[in-house]
Amino acid sequence: MISALIISFYDHNYIEECIASLSFVDEIIVIGKIDPVVLSGIEHQNLVQFIESENLNFDFLLEKAHSKASHNWILGLEANHCISKQLAEEINEIIMNTDSTGNYKAKIRFKFMGKFLKFSGYRCSYTSLLVHKNSIKNKTTSKKLKYSIEELYLDFDRYSERQTIQAKQKAQQLYTKSKQPNLFHFLVKPLWKLKKIFLLKLGFLDGKEGFVFAYLNAFKEFKTYLFLWLMYRNIE
Repeated sequence: MISALIISFYDHNYIEECIASLSFVDEIIVIGKIDPVVLSGIEHQNLVQFIESENLNFDFLLEKAHSKASHNWILGLEANHCISKQLAEEINEIIMNTDSTGNYKAKIRFKFMGKFLKFSGYRCSYTSLLVHKNSIKNKTTSKKLKYSIEELYLDFDRYSERQTIQAKQKAQQLYTKSKQPNLFHFLVKPLWKLKKIFLLKLGFLDGKEGFVFAYLNAFKEFKTYLFLWLMYRNIE
């Protein structure tokens, strides 16, 4: 029996497809900020409950949702991720084994602008996906799943829109911590982000798609501190 926890902040473009890929779970908990009307019209509505939260910390949100989960196995993912049939079958095999416990990680597979990114941070990066409640306290060693999580890409505009929303959220978080933007944040941090993804994480091996991906993430960094600067000046 599995409880799926979805972190979502206004991911209206993605949430339906994400939930549709979770037909094999027994309970779905969406936590974050989203229009409840969107949730009311989706498939598997009877399995879904919504917890509203302003907190942007992923670990905090998962911990809060864990306390609401009814089942021992917990699947945690973001709203722009979905589970393939192969990965769902692999997960079911694990939970059907009564002796199985532990924390399972999976790679993320991302088809960006028509091309799967093999580098740009996706080459060897794993994220926690499936965990047994007993393993949360015991902090057991993570195991790796064979199949990957699918990161959704709908089109360039909606990808860029999601990044803008995330930049505003991060800016709000920094504002509550009284973080003041300066020239370093506007110049150095975006350039470092570009260098990190395109060079250090071998994004250049993904070709022009790798450069566009690195550029958009660097621009997201710039927009974060631009939004923060505007907040201090009460400018919309």
